[in-house]
Amino acid sequence: MVTTRSGRVRGVERSDGVLVWKGMPYAASPTGARRYAPPQPVASWTGVRDASAYGHAAPQVPLLPGLPETPNQSEDCLYLNVWSPSTQGKRPVIVWIHGGGFIAGTGNDPTFDGGNYAQRDCVVVTFDYRLGAFGSLYQPDKYGSGNLRLLDQLAALRWVRDNIAAFGGDPCAVTVMGESAGAMSIGALLGTPRARGLFHRAILQSGGPRPVETPEVASVTRQKVLGYLGITDPADLLKVSADDLLEASTQAANNPDLPEYGHVVDGQVLPRHPLAAVGGEVDLLIGTCNKEFESFVASPLFRSRFERLARQAAGERWEHLLRVYEDTTTPGRTPLNDVVSGWFVVMPSVWLAEYAHRAGARVWQYTFDYAGAGPGGATHGSDVQFTFGNWGQGDFTGAAPADLATAETVSAKMIDSFASFARTGTPATRALPHWPAFTPHRRACLSFDVDPRLVDDRLPGARREAWHGIDPYAVC
Repeated sequence: MVTTRSGRVRGVERSDGVLVWKGMPYAASPTGARRYAPPQPVASWTGVRDASAYGHAAPQVPLLPGLPETPNQSEDCLYLNVWSPSTQGKRPVIVWIHGGGFIAGTGNDPTFDGGNYAQRDCVVVTFDYRLGAFGSLYQPDKYGSGNLRLLDQLAALRWVRDNIAAFGGDPCAVTVMGESAGAMSIGALLGTPRARGLFHRAILQSGGPRPVETPEVASVTRQKVLGYLGITDPADLLKVSADDLLEASTQAANNPDLPEYGHVVDGQVLPRHPLAAVGGEVDLLIGTCNKEFESFVASPLFRSRFERLARQAAGERWEHLLRVYEDTTTPGRTPLNDVVSGWFVVMPSVWLAEYAHRAGARVWQYTFDYAGAGPGGATHGSDVQFTFGNWGQGDFTGAAPADLATAETVSAKMIDSFASFARTGTPATRALPHWPAFTPHRRACLSFDVDPRLVDDRLPGARREAWHGIDPYAVC
């Protein structure tokens, strides 16, 4: 049993010795009049709260056709989970922010079980946050409305600061880690004044500080959602059912002419673009997969939207980018897919490394290149099973790799490196001792593969040079 600031909770001890607490509220239920309010404190309880089962996932539909429905959905979704080897002592804490395009996903997915990190003497926290129009619909008269998901994430981090010592964690050694939308959220949090001091290191997998929208662009999505609901007054958003709001949210997400549910530079939660605000106080470990965009080419929606947005961001340099990528392509690659991958996550993460380094942060880079990660190779999201060492258990990543023995070896090196980074601030380990930090002059990058290797730059020089002249703010 553990005592939090809100009350006592009882978790479970597993057969492997890992202690687990699930479904603990980190903020009050965002329902009714709180639907578009910033997260509020949890009301204290008496007695002992059972923490043996996951809480609700946020309302959502599958990100891609064919993926299973996420179970146990409710607007009452602000819950978190903790894995720890012991309630005694002070261990590094890893807080996982799940991905899912800001419209799907849950921290309850079994893939994200933190047991392998707990066995490496770390404490792991996963949580859910508001998605889609519930967490991102901008309304000028409601503080933070376009960035509610970021405010939820900040509330979870404050819970960690205030409570994690009781679970054996060190609130002064917190690493945030996330993939895709989770990494993009971290990219935004790095530029959020309210996040200062809540985490000390960050691991970003397939994501930089994007997508960032102006209030004007975010307002276009709001008007579409209102139109789908058949209302004109935003105040009526509090009256519609969760099912109707989810349907309208999904229609907006499936409209290829609308922007993504991006972070909004609202002058409040995000006073300015995150790249302009990133400081040097947080150590960063940043990586991408070998074939990021291939995960989306089978979806007409994502294929058309991503290519349109990439063309828009590149402007008059689009044809030049394509020519350079065509001239430098290698067997098994598709130049167009590589350019879109560059727009989607590769260049945002490269630019984040550069901006953070200039601000004084220590930065390390990696790529995930294991071709056996999945049927399409090292595609977007294929690395997540390796991040946690859990195979084919959840809805997020699908089936386990075909060569499980090799996959487990690759995974162990990743987990060891990530745990080392959380513990010491450097990802180097006994198995991977030579991993220098990033500098603009030597862009050292560790390739996670069957045989990990160090390369001097994650991008061929000609490809990186081709992005010169393209505004990072326009891409991110």
